[in-house]
Amino acid sequence: MTTINQANQYFQQGDFKQAEALYRQLLQKNPHDINALWGLGKVALGFDNYQAACDIFKQCVSLFSQEPRLWLSLAQACQKLTNFDQGEHALIKAYELNKEYLPSLLALAIFYCESGEFDRAESYLAQILAIKPEHVRAFCLLVRIKRINLLNPLSQLLLSQLSSAKTQLSNTNVILLHYAFFALFQQAKEYKQALEHVEKANAAQYALTDFTVDDMQPFFNDLISSFDEKSFLKHQHSTENSENSELVPIFIVGQPRSGSTLLEQMLIGHQEISSAGELPFLAGDIAQGVFQLTGKHFPQGCSHLSAQQCQTLGQHYLKSMQSIAPNAKYIIDKMPANYQSIGLIKMLIPQAKVIHITRDPIDVSWSIYQNNFESPEPYFCSLSGIIKYNSYYQQVMSHWQKFIPDFVCTIEYSKLVSNPTEELSKVLAFCGLAFESECLTFSEKNRHISTLSDIQLRSGMNKIQTGAHLPYQELLPQIWQDFVTDLRA
Repeated sequence: MTTINQANQYFQQGDFKQAEALYRQLLQKNPHDINALWGLGKVALGFDNYQAACDIFKQCVSLFSQEPRLWLSLAQACQKLTNFDQGEHALIKAYELNKEYLPSLLALAIFYCESGEFDRAESYLAQILAIKPEHVRAFCLLVRIKRINLLNPLSQLLLSQLSSAKTQLSNTNVILLHYAFFALFQQAKEYKQALEHVEKANAAQYALTDFTVDDMQPFFNDLISSFDEKSFLKHQHSTENSENSELVPIFIVGQPRSGSTLLEQMLIGHQEISSAGELPFLAGDIAQGVFQLTGKHFPQGCSHLSAQQCQTLGQHYLKSMQSIAPNAKYIIDKMPANYQSIGLIKMLIPQAKVIHITRDPIDVSWSIYQNNFESPEPYFCSLSGIIKYNSYYQQVMSHWQKFIPDFVCTIEYSKLVSNPTEELSKVLAFCGLAFESECLTFSEKNRHISTLSDIQLRSGMNKIQTGAHLPYQELLPQIWQDFVTDLRA
């Protein structure tokens, strides 16, 4: 096996360190080895080092400007850095090099879907279907932007393939199509058939998981036991250097589908606030740093961090954020699962602002179940797992409320929708900022939104509904019935 093939194999297996070592070995022999350089950029992206990845991919396209794949990689890195204009330029360049290259067409379609430019997205999807008439991802995107219905011949053809006992569809495409037909049957108010599809989609995803939500109980027990009053007192002065930073991160946390994107889009209407989107830094880079410094994984290692180590990790996080928004004063990190890291945030970045957004557990749980998160996690694709995970989440948030109540500002989704001025004023005051009316005009902005709420938010707050589970209530299993009964009791 050649060195480049071995390096690529390591990369595909997720062994980024081994892959990086081999790519660098090749570049020592030939600094212009485009395959090694491209691989090194993908490794940087895998390590969430977005600026390094962007710089490497720029070097790639300067050396070999006629390869669409290099431009697509550059576009991906630019979008991670929220440089959407540069990302769009790279996508268009890739397209112009080969107008029939399906990955370029699909990337452009996705980009314009996320930008709210649905007509432009549809034009690229039409080009894909002209080349490959049964392209599943293109069809699913058309469903997502509501440009196709059940009566369309392509819908009928793909539904027939999906229903066939001899289907040759890949497992990924089966999952995508089940979610798409759930949406189409729901749109047609044929709820029984819709439910059959969403159940099959979730079951197919759940079959890919390698753990259960019950397996997570020791982690949540450790999380709660690792952060107590003693640990917070020990570190209350540990990050003085971070407190002097001009950058103030705003963490929006909670359950998925709880309104975090809505709140984010409102807040970035404020002239002082930028957003970096959903970042993996805390659960990835910082958690790895905790292990490297203490020899113990998160969360156990957190109680072993020294004051200097807390400063080092806090500064590392802030540096990563500044690479995304160099001139920002306040910057949002809206990864919902960061609720698990609130204690660590308090230790590393005491000037941070944590906003916890809550939503009716029934609405949240149903919304999680009916949406495709792509990642096969048991708390996304199993009703019992979603319900159990909700209980863990509630326990963790109660723990933070007990020990560091002043560090978290909690707001309710329903109140944010019904009385946005009052709720936003509350959040902004918590951040030390005054209310600005531009925060209420989010639906009028042509912003890039790359979460599951992108289509919904284009319609504004008045279109946001609750009770989406009600048409299915009597069709769902007993565990759901009991969950609803307990919450409504």
